[in-house]
Amino acid sequence: MIETKYMKDAKAKAFKNFENIKASIKGLYEILHINLNDNDFYSEAASENLSGLYHNILELLINDYGLQQFVKKLRTSEVDLNIVLNEAIAEQF
Repeated sequence: MIETKYMKDAKAKAFKNFENIKASIKGLYEILHINLNDNDFYSEAASENLSGLYHNILELLINDYGLQQFVKKLRTSEVDLNIVLNEAIAEQF
């Protein structure tokens, strides 16, 4: 199949988005370790959650059929994208 400009741009954007996700997770991890002692329960719990987030993102990405079904539901607004963080809603879409 011939790759069109749209396909190349979409692929480049996907790779850029994934790199941004990795950088954000790494940044959060570094912030935790600046502010909390490594042996602190909250630091350990937060590290485990960040690790779990990253692994779940990877699992979602390699599950072709599941990812396609998720994207369909996302496009039809069947998936809630809002995340409530201390009364502030993290929403960009």
